[in-house]
Amino acid sequence: MDPRLRPYIIRSGFYGIYCIGHITLDWGLITSLVERWRPERHTFHLPVEEMTITLQDVAVILGLHIHGLPITGTCDIDWSLLCYELLGVTPPTSEIRGSTISTRWLCHQFSHPPIDLDDAILEQYARAFILGLIGLALFTDKKGTHIHMCYLSQLRDLTQTSMYSWGNAILAHLYRELSRASLDGATDIAGCVTLLQV
Repeated sequence: MDPRLRPYIIRSGFYGIYCIGHITLDWGLITSLVERWRPERHTFHLPVEEMTITLQDVAVILGLHIHGLPITGTCDIDWSLLCYELLGVTPPTSEIRGSTISTRWLCHQFSHPPIDLDDAILEQYARAFILGLIGLALFTDKKGTHIHMCYLSQLRDLTQTSMYSWGNAILAHLYRELSRASLDGATDIAGCVTLLQV
C-alpha cells in the first residue's frame, strides 16, 4: 500500500484487514472444517464438541465493526457510472461482467498512484484499494478473477464506511459459503477463508 493511502484506510476501518497481510492457507485444514460443518446449526461437529466462528471472533481477528449500519444496497445501478463517480475512471466494458469488475484491471489501474495527487484523487485510490481488500480477502468468489462492485457504494464517504457493520456481513457470507461447500458435489469454497483458518 502506498503510505499516502494509510490515513484513508484507517478512517474507513479496514486497516486491521490490511495489517493481517497474506496468510498461506492450509487447504487440508479448511477441507476438514468444511466436512464437519453442519448448516442446520451453523457449527463444526468436532470429536470433542461443537464450535463455531462468532461475531466476537470477527471483531478481534479482523478488527471490523460488528455493530452499526447494515450493509445494504441495490444491484440496479449503472456500474460504469458508479466507477467513474467514486474511482474517477470508467472501466472498459470488457472488464465488467454483470455487477463485477475484473480484479486484474482494478489492480493494474490503481497499483501505483502518481506522485503529485490531490486529496480527492488519493481518496479514489483508497476506495479502489479497499474494494480490492473486500473482494480479495473478505467477500471472495471461488475464482478470484472478479470483484463485486455492490460494495463500492458503501465506500462513498470513507468516514461513514467505518460505521457499517462489516463484521456481520462477512460472517453471514462465510456461513452461507460454508453451507454451500458442505453440500455433496461441491468442490470449492468462497468467503473469508482467512478468518476460517485463523
